[in-house]
Amino acid sequence: MNTILLILHLLGFGAAFAASLANNVVMIVAAKASPEDAAGLRRFPPVMIRAADIGLALLWITGPVLLWTKYNGAEGLATLPWSFEAKIICVVLLTIVLGMIHMTLGKIRRGDMSVAARLPVFGRIGLGLLLLVVIFAAMTFD
Repeated sequence: MNTILLILHLLGFGAAFAASLANNVVMIVAAKASPEDAAGLRRFPPVMIRAADIGLALLWITGPVLLWTKYNGAEGLATLPWSFEAKIICVVLLTIVLGMIHMTLGKIRRGDMSVAARLPVFGRIGLGLLLLVVIFAAMTFD
């Protein structure tokens, strides 16, 4: 069972990371594209954000279950190093950033284009947090 949970957990991370990286690349390309091409490219990020949503949901579902089953509940959690807490902080911050992306996209859909410049910033922050999650996970579970 733990193997299946770990596979789902890693797939969730992969989906979130791929979506974040893809959106950052698309935003860079769209910024340099012709207006017509940029309009077409801007249809891509909302689809990828859905993949990030699914990936993050998988992380939040499988992570606590894995910790509980693999590390003997709260007793085992107390033995994890500081890097685990840092990893969880990054995941919480990532969740907040994804929420801010959704709020920004909602404003854009309602016609408020003044907030569009926030998306690349949120994208870079999200990608950075995902990298930190990997670093702290490797330190924790090495």
